[in-house]
Amino acid sequence: MYGSTRVIFAISAFVVAIAPAARADAIADSNLCYAQFSTGDYKAAISYCSSAISSGELEDPDLIAALINRGVAYKNVGDLAAAVNDYTRALRIAPADALVYQNRANALREMGELDAARADIDRALEIDPERAAAWYVRGEISLAERDTDAAREDFRAALNLEPENEVYKEKFLGLNR
Repeated sequence: MYGSTRVIFAISAFVVAIAPAARADAIADSNLCYAQFSTGDYKAAISYCSSAISSGELEDPDLIAALINRGVAYKNVGDLAAAVNDYTRALRIAPADALVYQNRANALREMGELDAARADIDRALEIDPERAAAWYVRGEISLAERDTDAAREDFRAALNLEPENEVYKEKFLGLNR
């Protein structure tokens, strides 16, 4: 009996030793995913994020980050449907995350799903009206809807929140020429 207790203890210690390493590997993959953005290797980012996500080892905040990062990578390689799926999955975990609504709205806009994009960006701004990037995305949606006046006001709102942002400045000034 004593011998089997040691075996069980040894097996339990082995399992405990593996669990943190597996979680560390998932975190490492998630970090490697994010690191790929500086190199522009979005396919590698997707691979690392997918590995981290499928591990089942990420806590919710890390899982949300991995889903957002993989969604951005998917968007950058042109797989907008996969990006929307990742953002939707992230929203199931964090239903009040303005960044996720903003990102999904932008992907939906690029897909031509303007009503859904408008609903998402309005939700993002309801959650965080001080989010300059959300106003910018709303301006892009307004342009896609051919509402130049609304777009101008949205870009103005983004620029008011981040007056040094050159992209916002160029968009706003471009509509005032």
